[in-house]
Amino acid sequence: MDLDFKHLKKIKSSWIKHFLYASYFNFIALLIFITGFIHSIIPWVFAFTPYKLAKKIVNETEKQFKSNLKKRN
Repeated sequence: MDLDFKHLKKIKSSWIKHFLYASYFNFIALLIFITGFIHSIIPWVFAFTPYKLAKKIVNETEKQFKSNLKKRN
């Protein structure tokens, strides 16, 4: 189990801001699942959509981490 009771403090985020970011990324992850499932059945539909959505999560998360790292230094 991955527990970190100081997670919000480490990333310098409020509970509500973290909740909104996490909910947004979870919604995108749900879209990845739905479009990926449809693509697995009908390969010519949503050909690169799951990849693009996953890349969006990675890019936005890394951007957020970088801004938090700059605030720490």
